Amino acid sequence: MLDLAECRASNILVSGTNRSGKSRLACAIASVLQNLNWKILAFDNSGIWKSISDLPNVLVLEPNRLAYDLPITEKSTLIDTSNLTVDKQRELIDSVCSDIWLNRRLYGSEWLLIILEELELYAKNLRGTSTSNLKRIFHAGRNKQVRVLGVTTDLALIDCSFIRLTQQRFHARLGIEANSKRRFKSYYGKEWLQVATKLRLGEFIYLLRDQLKLVRVPCFETKRRPQQQRLQSKSNVLKRFVDFTIKVWKEA
Repeated sequence: MLDLAECRASNILVSGTNRSGKSRLACAIASVLQNLNWKILAFDNSGIWKSISDLPNVLVLEPNRLAYDLPITEKSTLIDTSNLTVDKQRELIDSVCSDIWLNRRLYGSEWLLIILEELELYAKNLRGTSTSNLKRIFHAGRNKQVRVLGVTTDLALIDCSFIRLTQQRFHARLGIEANSKRRFKSYYGKEWLQVATKLRLGEFIYLLRDQLKLVRVPCFETKRRPQQQRLQSKSNVLKRFVDFTIKVWKEA
């Protein structure tokens, strides 16, 4: 039920209350796409992805290692930001989005999917300058073969401009928060709102472009866990960039 053409055309949104299966669904989507030669960069601020994801690499960031740049690996990577404060997480995401935009070729020629757990931390308000690089990826990432998958517990906390850029959405059980219900009802109507409040674990309302349907997704179980990688120093990252530039120059 994942539309691969739409994965390239627009972003993906997964929402739902806690323990509704949304993170495992995101892991399943990542697994499918990486097997189809997509590269995945997943940012997890909960720390749970290490045990439920099948991405090959994991980097666990520590507050005292922020002087290091993220390594650009050939394989998909899980970046665990659970030890960082929210402000540092936001700075990191915007910095990575800037780096991806400016140095896209370094990340490979495959389509790149950026996964953001707790999307509301980064996309609650996209009108400020602190999210300018992330906003650029949201809006124009297709020009760089980059798409975003956002996971959130509360639809009402997501900037409407991002929601409009997602033509493929998975909505799990809706919580009791009144603003969330109003937002959901404004998008899909009263009948679907009633359905959303009664969904069971693994059940989702699936939107593909302008069509809604109820689907049940098997719980994703990984057969391998990410292997922890070491961070590279800035000097090593710079050396790799220089080596890559020389290689491209020689091939040209």
